[in-house]
Amino acid sequence: MTGLYIGVDGGGTFCRARLVNGEGTVLGEAVAGSGNPRIGIEAAWQNITNACLEACHQGNVDPNDYSKITLGLGLAGANQPLEQELVIAQSSPFGRRYLLTDAHSACLGAFDGQDGALLILGTGSCGVFYQNERFHIVGGWGFPLSDQGSGARIGLSALEHSLAALDGITPTSPMTDSINAEFSLSPEEYVLFQNRQPLPKEYGAFAIQVFEFALQKDPVALKIVHEQVVWISQYLDCLIAKGAKQIVLAGGVSDVIQPYLPKHYLAYLCESKGDAMAGAILMAKEQIGRMAI
Repeated sequence: MTGLYIGVDGGGTFCRARLVNGEGTVLGEAVAGSGNPRIGIEAAWQNITNACLEACHQGNVDPNDYSKITLGLGLAGANQPLEQELVIAQSSPFGRRYLLTDAHSACLGAFDGQDGALLILGTGSCGVFYQNERFHIVGGWGFPLSDQGSGARIGLSALEHSLAALDGITPTSPMTDSINAEFSLSPEEYVLFQNRQPLPKEYGAFAIQVFEFALQKDPVALKIVHEQVVWISQYLDCLIAKGAKQIVLAGGVSDVIQPYLPKHYLAYLCESKGDAMAGAILMAKEQIGRMAI
């Protein structure tokens, strides 16, 4: 069996894998836990492998043919040489693999390999502009120093404002009251949460409440949203300054925050032609990215 490809979208919360044949027919698709090597390469690689194996199981691929499958890996957190080396060093039952970040693969998928820009607003965030077969990256250096506009940063801000309200430093609101109730009205519970070094997705879980309360005109929730809109606007301005004419917004935060964006960006925003797995499959087929055998 030849001409099989698996595209992996390894996000900060979930890892998705899609198996296709040479004609692009989908044979299997699976989901596992985070594919971000920064959570620990062993855990991330196990999630990636599990998703790929399940996709192969759905596609009735004989294990003896796994070595003929080419992988395209678009992984969150794989933008630094250290993480790339860790991923490349992992053993795999599959054949060649091509590695880029999930932002790269999502941009390739969004424009079917043609020129265009993409801004991911998910658990993390990153902008990427693909032009003349070259990538230009904006942000995406990881939580908490970067990733503005992301679920993790929004959730962190929600906890920050809620703890400050609990201490009487800033005004309370229905949102801060709700979050403080989850922490048993105890600053010590916040400290315990922080000290166990929660993953970005655990901060991102609180972003859901921010948008729910923002719809109810909660003043603190709206303040957080508008603070992140300023950052997102700066990301968009940077992509436009680099020459982007079309920009796709992707990720779980993008749909809920888009109504708050300044209207002049609507002239640049467009719909995606394909997802990050489609872009990762393109990586595998076109041999784009860092290669490992």
